[in-house]
Amino acid sequence: MESILKADLYFFITSISVVVISSFIIIALFYFIKILRNFYKISEMLKNYTQDANSELREMGNHVRQSPLFTFIFGKDKSKKESEKSSKKSI
Repeated sequence: MESILKADLYFFITSISVVVISSFIIIALFYFIKILRNFYKISEMLKNYTQDANSELREMGNHVRQSPLFTFIFGKDKSKKESEKSSKKSI
């Protein structure tokens, strides 16, 4: 009879500990999922900012290339057709 009582006590303590550990794991997973969602939102925001910065830098580069001071110092850009014609004439 005493062994049955010990077995019941063991299973009771084991079931309580399984419930407690499972609840801690579920809570930890909940917070981990929230953290992952925040990382996803932050990465999306950074991706949008970099795309905007890239387009703005391209526009700024075009404005600089079209400025009179830049063309005075570095000259005008040759188009591909002009450079191909001049390379064919020299051959």
